[in-house]
Amino acid sequence: MADQRQKWTQDLPAILLVSAVPQTLQVLKDILATDRYPLLCLDRGAGMAGFLDQHHVGLVFCDLTLPDTGGMDVLRLIRQHSPAIQVVMFSPAQDFQTLRQVLRERALDYLTQPFSPDEVLEIARQGVSSYYHSHHQDDARREAQRRMADLVLLKKVGETASSGGDLQQLFDQILDSIVQSAGVEMASLMLLKEDGMLHIASACGLDAAIANSVRVASGEGISGHVVATGEPVLVTNIDKDRRFTSLDSSHKYKNQSLLSVPIFIRDNLVGVINVNNKVSGEPFDLEDQSLLVTIASQVALAMENFDLVRHLRQQTAILERTNEDLVRLNRARTRLVCNLSHELKTPLTSIMGYIDLSLSFYQKLSDSELQENLKQVREEGERLERLITGMLRLFSIESEREIWRWKAFGVPWSIADAFQYFSKRMTDLGLEIEIDIEEDLPDIYADQEKFGMAFHAMIDNAVKFNRRGGRLRVRARLRQHDGLEYVYVQVYNDGQKIPVEALDSIFGSYTQLGNIDTEKPHGVGIGLALTKVVIDRMLGDVFLEEIAEEGTSFGLLLPTEQTYNILKGDL
Repeated sequence: MADQRQKWTQDLPAILLVSAVPQTLQVLKDILATDRYPLLCLDRGAGMAGFLDQHHVGLVFCDLTLPDTGGMDVLRLIRQHSPAIQVVMFSPAQDFQTLRQVLRERALDYLTQPFSPDEVLEIARQGVSSYYHSHHQDDARREAQRRMADLVLLKKVGETASSGGDLQQLFDQILDSIVQSAGVEMASLMLLKEDGMLHIASACGLDAAIANSVRVASGEGISGHVVATGEPVLVTNIDKDRRFTSLDSSHKYKNQSLLSVPIFIRDNLVGVINVNNKVSGEPFDLEDQSLLVTIASQVALAMENFDLVRHLRQQTAILERTNEDLVRLNRARTRLVCNLSHELKTPLTSIMGYIDLSLSFYQKLSDSELQENLKQVREEGERLERLITGMLRLFSIESEREIWRWKAFGVPWSIADAFQYFSKRMTDLGLEIEIDIEEDLPDIYADQEKFGMAFHAMIDNAVKFNRRGGRLRVRARLRQHDGLEYVYVQVYNDGQKIPVEALDSIFGSYTQLGNIDTEKPHGVGIGLALTKVVIDRMLGDVFLEEIAEEGTSFGLLLPTEQTYNILKGDL
């Protein structure tokens, strides 16, 4: 039907004469024979719609007194079937009511018999002219409607491309817009992947299993041809296109027509858009191709926008995390300065106090009292030295200025050394000590002095936050983790429990339990941070363990030399 209509636009429209009276038909034929338009004749009104489908008719002279189908019914049928066709009604009667009714049904004119040749010829020329005018108006209206639909489609695609949502959702929305607005049954959007093959990213009208399995190489089929040439492919009849003679079109291309266009991003071909099977049954044309090329540009823009937005979001997230870290670090350093002002001043004040006391009452103090004062000065000095040394070592290790002397050694030695160092404080607090070390533990691999310092910080933490008379338990076991061998060490105390909200920050530098504004935290917040830095450098792990009982339990995974070398090789 579409091909027939296209052919008609190239032919002269015929003038159809409809009357059951042969003499009337002959009179009209004789009058109109001098004109250049072909003449067709019918002796009845039945089957008019089918006749008009088969012939290019621009003007109809119809007898009002047809015997089978009334002339008014024929007039209505023609106006409904093809509004552009002009109709002139005629009859022997000169009836004003009949004329009024004919004109109300939108007939071009009404003639009474006998005919005046000049009047018939004038009305014929007028009718054909009105047909052309109406036909061109219909074409212009259809073209305007098409262009408006194209603009609406481009607007929808553009809005979707600018939405910045999920890329797969974006592809699906664009393809839905193409299918609905362009009036096609099948469409697909294919992207070039790392394997050099086209993969279907989104499809409409295709079986999901087929869409997921399709892989098209460059030069293979129509989509591959687009990839190989970088040019659109417009096929009006696949059976007659010599480029693709090997394709089976019987089930995929109902009207034998298809269209494929490339997607370019900065002169790089990244994919292909395919459409086929117009719902109207018409073949694709150059205007369809131009529209789809514009849509492909919108898809490329959407992909670029998505990458840009994703990159910006990633950078924004990094900046936000960095800012949060800086804010946290700034707060932590502020807490450190506030706490240091107390932690350092306290031993200094004690030292200065004992020295002043000794100097002021030197003559009155006994040797034992003077000795006790000197002992207190020494203890406070050692406390001050530990604070300063701990901070300096943390800063030094964090800045990677420390020299590491790697060797294999046993964990029991470090445990024994730490317990001996803190034995007096443990005794003063009345702590219940439990040490459980598995026999034949393998050696760990680290700098022994630095690990000892880290383990001292763990025991110091367990003593510091324990309750008077509480338990301090250390266990050491062989443990397999991710197929590698580690020494697992647990350090538990049943004193103060670390709150859940502190889990993410407890190993951060200068982090302390307690609020310096409302209570006095212990230490300056470097013990666990120091441990974390050392254990990480050993390629081990330190973590807070969940326990049902009251108290706090830290776990350490310490690699053996073999495990360390394997992990080091994977980095």
